[in-house]
Amino acid sequence: MTLVLVIDDEPINHQLVARALEPLECKIHSAQNGNEGLSLAKKLKPDIIITDVMMPDMNGYELTRTLRREPEFAATPILVLTAQSGLEAKIQSFEAGADDHLTKPFEAAELAARVTALLRRLEAAKAPRPEAAPQESACMIAVHSLRGGTGCSSLAVNLGVGLAGLWRQPTILLDLTMTAGQVALMLNMTLRRTWADIAGWKPDELDMDSLSSLIGGHESGLHFIAAPTFPSEAETIRSETLDKALKLIKSSYEYVVADLPHDFSEHAIQALDHANTILMVASPDMASIRAAAAAMDTYGKLGYPREKLKLILSAPFPHSGLTKDKIEAALGITTTVTIPYAQNVFVDAINYGQPLVFQKPEQPASGILEDFAFYLSKDAHKKVRPENPTEAWKRVYQRYHERKK
Repeated sequence: MTLVLVIDDEPINHQLVARALEPLECKIHSAQNGNEGLSLAKKLKPDIIITDVMMPDMNGYELTRTLRREPEFAATPILVLTAQSGLEAKIQSFEAGADDHLTKPFEAAELAARVTALLRRLEAAKAPRPEAAPQESACMIAVHSLRGGTGCSSLAVNLGVGLAGLWRQPTILLDLTMTAGQVALMLNMTLRRTWADIAGWKPDELDMDSLSSLIGGHESGLHFIAAPTFPSEAETIRSETLDKALKLIKSSYEYVVADLPHDFSEHAIQALDHANTILMVASPDMASIRAAAAAMDTYGKLGYPREKLKLILSAPFPHSGLTKDKIEAALGITTTVTIPYAQNVFVDAINYGQPLVFQKPEQPASGILEDFAFYLSKDAHKKVRPENPTEAWKRVYQRYHERKK
């Protein structure tokens, strides 16, 4: 029998929920405040939790965040049932980690339908999975720069979308800019869970099933994990837990793109260690090139082979800067790709949350990014024509043959 925990400081609401769920033949337990609800949840291990927001001692958002930090409740469906209406209240529910949000007064049939949908999703997640054959570790690409404003996040988002579109293979984008990540914004996705939700977890508590609760999905087919909402939340993420998460992700995906902070913090170095390729992004100005030189020196001290590095030149301003020849001579590395100035195109893509490669594949900049995604792909993919080529693959193929003419 399905076990439902209802947390609300008004007893009448317990009765209303119980009557609404009578057709589902659930066993209902109730608590009248957040602390009591948290205690009962740990004792009962309910199949689903329904919580009010405005309660004494701990509100529903705090309760939801607290539950999500516990490994045993990572996948438990949580429905926020509140008198607070409006978009802001709904966003707060999802940011706290809730699976659904319903406003009081509610229709009994709607509550029953939403609970049924959440339970169905839970059953699907619990269904035994066929044994997967051991697979090659993912191709992991780290996008890095010691200087902001070079377009690292735009590059990471578009490469992720491009790789997902080319191969229809499991592809994930990791926002590791823990203090100010913008990946969810650039994908126009609501923040529901972030890296902060595993902050208190130990490595041995983490597996791919629990990690899946953090993963969001974009309509392009790209998966992603968002950075924490608040910088303070990033400080509590254990390095050993992040390392375990990166290992799990690499064993479950074909392609991993990581957007890194503009530093050599512990989290950044962990991702750089795991990466097969480091895209060192620079713009053609003296300050950016000096930062790139400092980064290259640090890469060397960290023991990364030179072939792991790719120099990406991104032009964030219309007038000419340092020439490519001078930049390459100063850094001692050849440019892999140059992303031309297209400010309005990229700014609009960010403001509307519409990745350029996905929404405007006809743009010249999209073609460059899509071709670059192909270049970074696994040999096993790019050396064999797909049986059913995607539209993205066809565009790359067409551009390649047009250049050969």
